[in-house]
Amino acid sequence: MNAWWKNIRKDRNGGIEGLPLQLMIMVMVAGIGSAVIIGWMGGLSAPQSITSVIANPSEIVLSDENGDGIYFSDNIQIIITVSDQDGNAVVGASVSLDGSSISESGHMPHAITDSKGQASFSDLSAQRTGRGMGLITVTVAKSGMAYSGTTSIPVICE
Repeated sequence: MNAWWKNIRKDRNGGIEGLPLQLMIMVMVAGIGSAVIIGWMGGLSAPQSITSVIANPSEIVLSDENGDGIYFSDNIQIIITVSDQDGNAVVGASVSLDGSSISESGHMPHAITDSKGQASFSDLSAQRTGRGMGLITVTVAKSGMAYSGTTSIPVICE
């Protein structure tokens, strides 16, 4: 009887007595591991993102005063309002304007949003050659925040 017991313990292919116990241990380890991962992921929140960029005015009109085909306007004022996915103002976002030769004292317009999520631009000038429509592209960025979408302000030559 002693030899019979030793043969079964050495025969790993022949015995299935330990299989249910090993299977139960594997299921328990997998369950505990899954619970830890789900608990960890439950504490994560969605990243902040910029979801709303609103320009006021919503369009810029240029005119050709002397008929030379160059459409121009100065003293343009634009306010850009930036909000996150919850509708809250985004403070400290960098806002720049580009296109239709928009400039502020000869430089590309750039501002930082205030406590209301607004970036104000004043004394801007814009110019286009030839009739047609152009665009001013509004670029918004803030470190640590994603940005979804682009915003453009139509520029109309009358």
